[in-house]
Amino acid sequence: MKKFLFLSLSSLITLSAFSTEHSKDSASFYLTKAINLKDSRKVWDAEKSFLKAIQFDPADANLRVEYGNHLVEQRKYFPAFEQFSKILEKNTNHLVALQKLTEISFTLRRWNDVIKYSAKVPTGTPKLNFMIGKSYYEIENYGQAEKFLTAEVAANPRSFDAVSLLGKVYIELSNYKHAIALYNKALNMDPNNNQMIYELGLLYYTMNNEKEAVKYFELAIAKGYKKDLDVMENIGLACLSFDIKKGVEILSQVMTMKPGNPEILFQIAQAYFKIAKFQDAADTFKKIYEADPSNTRALYMQGIAYIKNGDKNKGTSICEQAIRLDPALAQLKSVKSTM
Repeated sequence: MKKFLFLSLSSLITLSAFSTEHSKDSASFYLTKAINLKDSRKVWDAEKSFLKAIQFDPADANLRVEYGNHLVEQRKYFPAFEQFSKILEKNTNHLVALQKLTEISFTLRRWNDVIKYSAKVPTGTPKLNFMIGKSYYEIENYGQAEKFLTAEVAANPRSFDAVSLLGKVYIELSNYKHAIALYNKALNMDPNNNQMIYELGLLYYTMNNEKEAVKYFELAIAKGYKKDLDVMENIGLACLSFDIKKGVEILSQVMTMKPGNPEILFQIAQAYFKIAKFQDAADTFKKIYEADPSNTRALYMQGIAYIKNGDKNKGTSICEQAIRLDPALAQLKSVKSTM
């Protein structure tokens, strides 16, 4: 009896080994078939063979890598993600799977997943620092973004994407000097990039360098950047600080298409005031108040402009009217305090 049991167990082990070997052979057969079909561009048939191979040997990580790569080539990122995730269920340190999951997460804009999966990917992997840096940028962790993008630029100084993105990071960190240097470096690589040129103009505008801002705004337009209302408004407002005639002309065009904008009118009025065109300032402040009688500050400034223009009685009367409507305006003791 014992001998019979021993023989039975031996037979089961033999059958199990035979079955396993048979499954691996079948998986290998269908894998080869899938690769050949893929090379022949028979995409759907290849996918069926990949699935058949995995059905015979679901634990084989190499099968899933091949199938996952095929899915990525077909831009089927979600099922590809699933295949590489299956590999990590068996081996959490599988480098190929980790790298592929990092890349797919980046493509799918899953920024936190990029950071998670990239933690075990070997340093020196192409574009790894860029993917991590951009992911930190997108989740607004600019300190970490700077760290990884700086490393990427050091390794690949001609990488336009890394250089330009590091410039954006420095803007968020209010390090405008470094941002300008990187924007110029990026434009040396792509001098016709009108988006970068326009953003450089915005950067100079933020730094109160309106002349340089207008220079780059207009250059961006010359390179094909769309001259919409927002662009015209930015150019006009920037011009008010050094060429008020041009600024008012541009902003007047904006006002014909976007009438009654009190913010634009107030900027124009203040610009007139600063260059001592007090009558023009008074007329503009008057327009603001007439359009919005609740804007008592515009009424008050109209009075100040008249006073500065030599019509003290009229100006004082208007200021007193404004203070009656809004007693808080009495705290404005000088024109400087209203600017």
